[in-house]
Amino acid sequence: MLQLLIKLIMNIALHHFRLVDTISKEGTLTKAALTLRLTQSALSHQLKELERELDVEIFDRQGKRLHLSEQGHRFLRSAEKILAELKSLEEDINNYKNGKTGKLSISMQCYTAYHWLPGIIKYYKKRWPDINIQILSDATRRPLEYLMNGDLDIGIIRTQMVNTKIRYEPIFEDRLTAVMCKDHPLAKKDIIEITDFHGEELILPLYDPSYQDTPVIESLIQAQQVKPKNLHRIHYTDATIEMVNAGLGITVMADWIVEPYLKGRNIVVRPLHHSVAKRAWFAATCKQTPAIMNFLECLKMYFAGEDMSVEEPEKKVIIQQHATQKQSAIQASAIMFNKEAVAFNMAQDIKDYQY
Repeated sequence: MLQLLIKLIMNIALHHFRLVDTISKEGTLTKAALTLRLTQSALSHQLKELERELDVEIFDRQGKRLHLSEQGHRFLRSAEKILAELKSLEEDINNYKNGKTGKLSISMQCYTAYHWLPGIIKYYKKRWPDINIQILSDATRRPLEYLMNGDLDIGIIRTQMVNTKIRYEPIFEDRLTAVMCKDHPLAKKDIIEITDFHGEELILPLYDPSYQDTPVIESLIQAQQVKPKNLHRIHYTDATIEMVNAGLGITVMADWIVEPYLKGRNIVVRPLHHSVAKRAWFAATCKQTPAIMNFLECLKMYFAGEDMSVEEPEKKVIIQQHATQKQSAIQASAIMFNKEAVAFNMAQDIKDYQY
């Protein structure tokens, strides 16, 4: 019985379902043939072929008109379900190809601050509401690796890997700044030099030494033989800001990353020397789907100065909705430091290196 059913299904083609559905709606072979853009003889041949395969009559003939038989009604019910599902599938595929539906994963190299992203997401979702956007914070340290593995769609990066599969598109340029407490001695300087980091508690982002390159600040520190008192590596941008705010060290951040943190905190920024301050950022992609290309256009608009502002409460909601994993908020009041020992522990996200 099962083998007979399998054979039956294999021998019924999609045009058979359309044929029965159309004849039942039109009532005659002549009208159905016009709708299906077939000759009447071809349509009649297909119907006989189906009835011979099923070994039942699908239609009862009453003159020129055709009426569904009992088995014909049963066949039509299945045909309607199959054709509706196929139509839905076709619409879904077309929407995906046109960038109207799908999934989009985003990550940014080095920083875990995404205060700039909610405005872009909100603008994008107004135009393409059915695209599911995910912020993949786990890819922060190795975005190009995630990109090559197919786990990331767009990486906002500074480090370029030579690979023909990866497309790099310039997005914007920024400038590095030194961030410190308002009462820090270096706050009195107009421009910060790399040599100013000598003997300081320096806080820099966590990075993987096995990756393609060494961050520019660390390369310059090594080249100029500058020896900070301690070098703290911290993964989370918020945690770095709170350490600086508590007077536990100084850090280096991009101007646009640190800007929202300045209000209400005891921190200031000072520009680094122009020879090291300017950097270029790129959008790295391996695929150029409409959804990805549309998002890249939104990125360019934002960094070109397009108004995509979002109120702070709404920013937090948008980030929470699109983050792939929830992270505990970092509260300054909950962090207790011993300034003498400069001891700070945050699971595996911080590593201290002695020079």
